[in-house]
Amino acid sequence: NLSALTIAQVGAQLLNLVALVYLARLLGPHWFGVVQVGVAFSAYALITAEWGLFSLGIRDVARLDQPAEVLGYARSQQGMLVVLAVVVGGVALLVLPRLPFYRQDPVVFLLYLAAIVPQIFMLEWVGLGLERATWVGLARLSTSLIYALLVLVVLRPLDAVVGWPLHRLVPVFFLLSLVGGNIVIATPVARWLGRAVWPARGTAAEWRRRWRETGPIGASIVTMRVLWNIDIIVLGLLATPAVAGAYAAAAKIAFVFVFAMEVLWKALLPRLSRLADESAAEFRRGFNLYLALVLLGLVPAAVGGVLLGPELIDLLYGDRFPGAQRVFQVLAVSYPLLSVGWFFGNSLIAQDRQRAYFPPLVLSAAVTLAGNLLLVPRLGGLGASYGMLAGHALLLLSLGLIVRRQLSWRLWPVAGIIVLGIAALVFCIWSTPSWHLVARVLVAGGAYLLVVAWPARRWSLRFRDATDS
Repeated sequence: NLSALTIAQVGAQLLNLVALVYLARLLGPHWFGVVQVGVAFSAYALITAEWGLFSLGIRDVARLDQPAEVLGYARSQQGMLVVLAVVVGGVALLVLPRLPFYRQDPVVFLLYLAAIVPQIFMLEWVGLGLERATWVGLARLSTSLIYALLVLVVLRPLDAVVGWPLHRLVPVFFLLSLVGGNIVIATPVARWLGRAVWPARGTAAEWRRRWRETGPIGASIVTMRVLWNIDIIVLGLLATPAVAGAYAAAAKIAFVFVFAMEVLWKALLPRLSRLADESAAEFRRGFNLYLALVLLGLVPAAVGGVLLGPELIDLLYGDRFPGAQRVFQVLAVSYPLLSVGWFFGNSLIAQDRQRAYFPPLVLSAAVTLAGNLLLVPRLGGLGASYGMLAGHALLLLSLGLIVRRQLSWRLWPVAGIIVLGIAALVFCIWSTPSWHLVARVLVAGGAYLLVVAWPARRWSLRFRDATDS
């Protein structure tokens, strides 16, 4: 499952990266900033209109046995999504005109808001619950491929035909890509379940149960979004679109850390949910194994991001976005901290302990928001990155304290393996200052893998065989 999702996500992120850089160069700092504020606003609308139902659905479907049961559950879930879309859409239409960035171009924000409609018919959560990760990965890859092709191939020619500004066509392409991805996953889901999934009204008792269980999950996800991209919203409110655009140019590249954790967690949630339901000891063993995998991947990526980040931003954008280099370096540390904290928090959801997840999220989100509000007027985009770093570090610390009893003392050898690998990585980077960036990344990454691969595998085999994990 992890391999299928990872391969698809790597392909999707490469496509998104190409489209992102192309748009940033084409639109310029001002309109690229407006579009990215629209994307951030859309993200809040989407997660509020989903309110944790996807996470709850993955967990519940993983525990169902019959296709008819899954079909009934999915149809009822879509009915709940319809209700949420109506409520969120109505509230957003009242709030949007009162926000200062809305005046830049209302059409952009209304189009991004419309994404709550195709979200109703997203069925990736069904595929993940059934552990059909290959099809889920294909749907995600298709979504990114459609969007990238529209941006890279169709955007300029279509602009000459329809007469719309380029920045208005971007959210249209976003909507079309969502619809395309929905079609890709809906086809096999209909085959697995015996018929297509369409919204239906569930029983009052069942809806009450789901609303009750998804309440803390949804609140946690919405609060987590503050830790993801409240920086873009605050910059849209307190800074110029050009400043927001320069910040987004760096943040969108660094955000690949969070996307990687999202992919990993969606592959692991069904398995860990079943382990938590069946055996506390096996859950703890799986939790520590997967945590080791996360640390082995995130730590070198963060170190490489700090050392090579300015060179990467220069390669992608040249001098179009001043200040983006420093922002990227800070976020290269901040987002990995967030990713590990998110791993800890989602492990609580797998154990049905989602209520314990919410207080640390609220505290960290409050610190993040306060940091952005205080620092953005003084330091602009760099201040926003520092605000994010403070909140992400606090989240990791607080959730680490909650899950500390799940941590195994046998994780310590992994720390030593990582240190040796980082030493090899840093040496390769420092000894090749005149090489091209791509060559430096390949050599440093290859050296890290050579150092850690064999001892990490040996550790994992011993850990699985150990009776005291």
